[in-house]
Amino acid sequence: MKAGSTPSDEGMILREMGRIVKPHGVVGELKVAPETDDPGRFQQLETVHVGPDEDSTTSFDILSVRLQSSRHGITVLLELEGVSSREAAQALARQRVFANQEDLPPLEDGEFFFSDLIGLTVETLDGDTVGSVVDVFEKPGQDLLVIQRPEGGRVMIPLVPDLVPEIDIEGSVLRIDPIEGLL
Repeated sequence: MKAGSTPSDEGMILREMGRIVKPHGVVGELKVAPETDDPGRFQQLETVHVGPDEDSTTSFDILSVRLQSSRHGITVLLELEGVSSREAAQALARQRVFANQEDLPPLEDGEFFFSDLIGLTVETLDGDTVGSVVDVFEKPGQDLLVIQRPEGGRVMIPLVPDLVPEIDIEGSVLRIDPIEGLL
């Protein structure tokens, strides 16, 4: 697939890999905040899809990938075919970067994509419905689930095994063991 093509009618499943923060330098390189537990995965890709959401992307061949340490962790510096100036890179700022799921290594047992959690029903271990997952925030200390409550409002729950002992993606349910005051 060449730069400028769109994946919309190819039936591929796109997985979010990061967000473009801003241009890096003057020749079109992009600074990307990775949204993957392994930023090195960018180095295994030949193509990425860039857009505001997975239904509105443009495909770009990757020319180079560099990983850079920053105070926020690892930043990905990405050079894409057809993006050869600071202005062209600036036009992509704040866009999301996706990869075709087929281009990613297979998941190990117990691994999942955060996007697979969106929409799961959240229940306590006792079977009480808490709400549904509407977002996942990746934070340096721990990831946070954003739960929409049925009565309104949202609550954030750390995505740690002690609080979230069971994730059943096929069954569309995530079970939590909340501590006093969490909900």
